[in-house]
Order: sequence, then structure tokens, then C-alpha cells
Amino acid sequence: MTRLEREMIRWGKVLFERRLISGWGGNLSRRVGTKDFLITGQHAPLGFLTAKNLVRIDGEGKPLNKNQRASSETPMHMAVYRGTEAQAIVHVHPPAVLAFSLTRESFVPVSFEEKYTVGEVPIIPQDTPTVTKPEPMVEELRYHPIVIIKGHGTVAIGKDLQEAFLLTDLLEEAVHCQFFKEKTASLRDKLSSGVGTTTAPEVIPPSPSEAYPLFSQAHMSALVDTANNDSMFRSHGSETNLSTSLSLHLEEDDTSWTVKFVDGEITDLEPRVDGEFLISGKEEWWKAVFSNRIDPFLATQQGKLKLLRGELAQLSRWYKPFQRAFSLWQTIPVR
Repeated sequence: MTRLEREMIRWGKVLFERRLISGWGGNLSRRVGTKDFLITGQHAPLGFLTAKNLVRIDGEGKPLNKNQRASSETPMHMAVYRGTEAQAIVHVHPPAVLAFSLTRESFVPVSFEEKYTVGEVPIIPQDTPTVTKPEPMVEELRYHPIVIIKGHGTVAIGKDLQEAFLLTDLLEEAVHCQFFKEKTASLRDKLSSGVGTTTAPEVIPPSPSEAYPLFSQAHMSALVDTANNDSMFRSHGSETNLSTSLSLHLEEDDTSWTVKFVDGEITDLEPRVDGEFLISGKEEWWKAVFSNRIDPFLATQQGKLKLLRGELAQLSRWYKPFQRAFSLWQTIPVR
């Protein structure tokens, strides 16, 4: 038995023990070298896998051993591998996530740990027993490490099966927390009989009609003006003593801008790269951040944006003002 076969058997058992799967549901796969893949076979029980349940397939999803039958979800796995950088895939049916997805369109975690790790999780419509149209799911997996298929389950990707398992397990826990939150809120409302205070929603100003070239002088100036003219950003910045400098770098054309913050206000914008913190990335990922396709903290956590100077833990103490700033900046169209 190979190391990868032992790895797949192990994580199938753990998924079953964590009650993230039952019966014969779910399937796992893993890259093998540069051309082949290892995937669970049809009707293989993840909690009780043996080497006979594991099928080696080529880049077209065809078994190398013609006497074996790969999972019916093989086309979905192959689409994910072609469209993302995934090294491993976990597709299971966590019960809380599945029930939650029936009445929701997306999921935003409650805790900071979950927000950092899984971010906002899209819920993708599905009306067939297997995933016959993987394109929407693959597109979301380019920006999110895990997605929910409505009424069906989850698909998580990672550098290995452990990472994909941990994302799956964390999402199930996050949904449990959401259920507890809603139950607590319902009980509180009943006890208060509708009397009490409510928190006003964070208002985001309307988007400007003009679209700016990414990282142009006009674009960066619009970011500065939008943040400085927002009372909530300045309030959060003052409360957290936001005083630092942040450099943003666009890799394709080596463009850099440094934004200086003093006591929660932006005081300087210069085309330099000498900030206390330096975040670098390709145009695709910066556009995804500024278009609200992916959270900037999650993009940095995943390595799509690279923190080349400073520590993420240091940036996180200014989480509230930076989250507000990026919420504002994502209203400014880029091209």
C-alpha cells in the first residue's frame, strides 16, 4: 500500500468519525505526481476504505485499471483540478451545513477564526444527484477554499487531504455556531418582548459611476478620499490607534503605493514601497479583492496576496478599521 493510499484511508475514517459523512456518501481525491490522480471508487464507504476502494485515474478521469470504477463525481473532481491549484479534494455531506443551505444563499461565519480561514462561503444551487454543471462551483473555488452545494454538501480543496478536511470540519462547526446564535437571538427577543436597543447597520455609500484603472493615481486617490470621508472608518481607526503605513504592490507592472495612517486617518499617499507592511499580488487577485470576490484577510491567509513585510497578527489588531476601509474601497469600480 502506498503512502497516498494510507493517507486517503486515514482521512476517510476521520471524516466518518466526525460525522461529516455517513453510509456510502462522499468522495475524496488526491493528485499523484503531475499527470495522475487517486480517487475513491463508486459506492466506496469512506469510513471503511481499503486499497481496493481507491482508483488511480489519468488526466481525463479514466481508470488506469479498466476493471475498476471511479466515483460518479469524478468529472466534478477533474473540473476542479483543471480550474484551480487544488492538490486534494474532499466532497462530503455535513448534516448541519446541508440543512443550513436549504434556506440560505451564502454563509458568513460568526467567529474571527472562521472568517480568517473560510471567509464568506458561497452556496451554489444544485438540482441533480451528482454535480453535472461544475463550472459555477469551480469559479467560486478560485476565490474560496470551500463551497456549499445547496441541499447536497460541501467541496473543499487544499494542498493535501488534511487541509481540505480541516476546512470541512471548521465549516460544520461554524454553521453549528450560527444555529446557536440564531436560537439565542430568538430566545432573547421572546424574553424582551420586542423591547430593547438595536444596532444600526453599517451603511456603505453608493458606488461611483466611474471605473478607474487598477492602481492608477485616480484609483488610489479615490480610495483615500472615500476612507477619510467616512465617519465609521475614522471612528474605528481612532479607537484602535491606527497609525502605520501599508504598501500595496501590483506584480505585473511593478506598481507600488504606500498609504500612511495616523490616528485613524490617511495622511499620505505616495508611489513607494517602503511601508511598515507590504502586500503584493497579481492583478487577478487584487481585482478580486477590490471587486469583493474575496476578503483581503482571507486572500492573504491563502497566499493569493503575499504579506512580504510585517506580520498578519500585527495587522489583525486593526481588523475593524481595515475591514471598514476595504468595504468602502470595494464600492469603487476598477477596470
